[in-house]
Amino acid sequence: MKFNCRKSTRIWIAILVSVTFLLAFSTTDIYKEISDSYKLYNAVYRQILLNYADPIDASALTESNIRNMTANLDPYTVYMTEEEKEPLEILSKGEYGGVGLRISMRNDTLTVISPIDGSPGKKANILPGDQILKVDTVTTVGLDLNKSTRLIRGNVGTKVELLIRRPGISEDKVYILERAKISVNDISYTDYLKDGIGYIRLAEFSKGATAEIRQAIDNLKKRGKLESLVLDLRSNPGGLLEEALGVAELFTQPGDTLLLTRGRNENANRIYTSSRRPLLDESVKIAVLINGGSASASEIVAGIIQDLDRGVVVGSPSFGKGLVQTLFRVDKEHSVKITTAKYYIPSGRLIQKPNFIKNPKLIVSEAPQDSIFFSRNNRLLKSKGGITPDVVVEPESQSEYITDLWRQNQFYSFAVKYKTEHRELPRAIDDTVLDNFKSFLDKSGFQFTDKTEKSIRETEKLISEDKRLKNVQVDLQPVYAIFDSLKEVEFEANRLMIQRAIESQFAMLEGGLTGQIKADLKYDKVIAETIKSLDNDAEYKTTLGYAR
Repeated sequence: MKFNCRKSTRIWIAILVSVTFLLAFSTTDIYKEISDSYKLYNAVYRQILLNYADPIDASALTESNIRNMTANLDPYTVYMTEEEKEPLEILSKGEYGGVGLRISMRNDTLTVISPIDGSPGKKANILPGDQILKVDTVTTVGLDLNKSTRLIRGNVGTKVELLIRRPGISEDKVYILERAKISVNDISYTDYLKDGIGYIRLAEFSKGATAEIRQAIDNLKKRGKLESLVLDLRSNPGGLLEEALGVAELFTQPGDTLLLTRGRNENANRIYTSSRRPLLDESVKIAVLINGGSASASEIVAGIIQDLDRGVVVGSPSFGKGLVQTLFRVDKEHSVKITTAKYYIPSGRLIQKPNFIKNPKLIVSEAPQDSIFFSRNNRLLKSKGGITPDVVVEPESQSEYITDLWRQNQFYSFAVKYKTEHRELPRAIDDTVLDNFKSFLDKSGFQFTDKTEKSIRETEKLISEDKRLKNVQVDLQPVYAIFDSLKEVEFEANRLMIQRAIESQFAMLEGGLTGQIKADLKYDKVIAETIKSLDNDAEYKTTLGYAR
């Protein structure tokens, strides 16, 4: 399916008209199916409630049945209470009532990552690393992060009391903060990677994301000559469609087909085209970064840039979420989010990966998809869901040892302890700091067991529990002694990764999320490859099919 803007648009219009025509004849059948199914469901439901041996909570049974119903479809069709709908409302409004603290769970304790500039939390001098022990009268230790977040948020003008422990300070302190309107900031970091190459990391596509990027680009232009722009959408889960299209319009030409949505309901069938002049001249090179955590709106933007040959896509293949959801209110307390259409980018590619229906027997038919697509410059594009980068950079592998250090929060805990004891953090992570960390691990209770040792210990347990082998004596202590000696080797083998991790956590305590991102970018393999690609004009043009 070769990309051609006008021809593609005419084809899609013809398809949409045909779908609408067919729907007119099928509506009657649909309502008859609904009526028959409704009668059957009610009959069974009535018999169960009236005749089951024990009394049944009718509301709980109903909710369970509805959740099972949606669970049989795709992962994004869900039944929601008002509480569960809150994140969607924040996404669509781009703001919420709160105190402006980015928080995370560290060692079962609610911990401040960074306060938002201008927020009540920032004005009260709450710092990265502060631990929130209570919200009003509710203890947060061991509490789910989402529940803790909901406790802190509330109506603008109301007050919330936070009990905070600051590492290194013996006495906990109570902060009484008045909730304010907090704007969601989707850009977590922006700066120049080097002269001429600007960088923007977008964490999500909530309301206002387009305006944020526009402002960030304007700021970059004021600070230097913007010859290339890197838009980092790695681990960006998506968000609002209108914001994804708004971002794409900043880089595309008026009249360009950006996206098509196709569904069974005629209201779901739409063609979106760019209607504004781009913010950046076509001489400015573009690189969009993606990975397996880039989904939905992120894939739309990356796919548009790739299909129209406006820039290079760098990183690893994206998630493959190309389904459109619409929120329907059921009553005052409940809503249902239903997949109503699918996303198709300019070349005609479907973003959604195949086999997404949990119970395929429920779907009457699924139209086969084309497998060959081309960009505007006739580049062959890979399909079957998700976006495959033009420049593939495999994620840097991480050893089991480093994974366990992160999982057990050893780097963060050490950073907090070091700052508490030394007051100031070092500019560089030298051998003295690393030796300090090694001593810290010896006392922290850190446990590392690699896959082989785990398997041996599990086998030993099975042998000891098997009555048939009660007289068998297996002495594995010499083997375990070898593993203990290997743990010493693991530290030295991972010394460079440990150094980077400590630097990252020190930077977070010093400068919040911005400081951490800036520290991590120095060692980012994808960033290095992106700069290399943008610096080589011939390679960049060849990748996009401009030079053969």
